[in-house]
Amino acid sequence: MVTEIGFVSLLVAGLGGLAGGLLYLAVRISRGRW
Repeated sequence: MVTEIGFVSLLVAGLGGLAGGLLYLAVRISRGRW
């Protein structure tokens, strides 16, 4: 159970970080162009 919880939390954190990074890059690029 500990490994399952750790894996799920790690997966959620990874997806959240990836989404945040993509959003940050998108906003930065859009602001840079305009």
